[in-house]
Amino acid sequence: MTPTTTPTRRTRGRVAAALTGLALAVGTPAATAGAHPGHGGERPLGAQLAEVRATTAKYHDVDAATADGYLPSSPCVPNMGYHYQRGTAATAADLDPTAPEILVYAPRKNGSLKLVAVEYATWDASASLFGQAFDAPHPHGGPPFHTLHAWVWQGNPAGVLSPLNPNVSCD
Repeated sequence: MTPTTTPTRRTRGRVAAALTGLALAVGTPAATAGAHPGHGGERPLGAQLAEVRATTAKYHDVDAATADGYLPSSPCVPNMGYHYQRGTAATAADLDPTAPEILVYAPRKNGSLKLVAVEYATWDASASLFGQAFDAPHPHGGPPFHTLHAWVWQGNPAGVLSPLNPNVSCD
């Protein structure tokens, strides 16, 4: 028989501290984020974003994205990248955190594309995910719908849910 170990109070404290650090690193209080039932509920933001990463990992391959219906929808947008879109949610209830409407890619020096973010898009002005309200439509030629970026594949000093990422360049 293999001996089993029971987590000590000290080990549990370290795990809790690590999870708190993860939640703070992604820009939200450690408690919870997201108030929509079915949209993360009361789970920590870090856990919700880990699920988004897991379900979008296959889209590091742009061909997999296009095969699943994501089509180029923008030139390279400074501090964002190229957008590949497969739809716009009609209402907030139609949003699924694990099935974003848009994938965002940054150009690499060799000309290939790197998946850096996912983006949610809806016509519903009241939409929110991960405890964050969506950004209003862009007034000067941007998309006419409400959006929320989640920089799950590229660090963003402005915050994981910020619309712009100074670490992404079109150059």
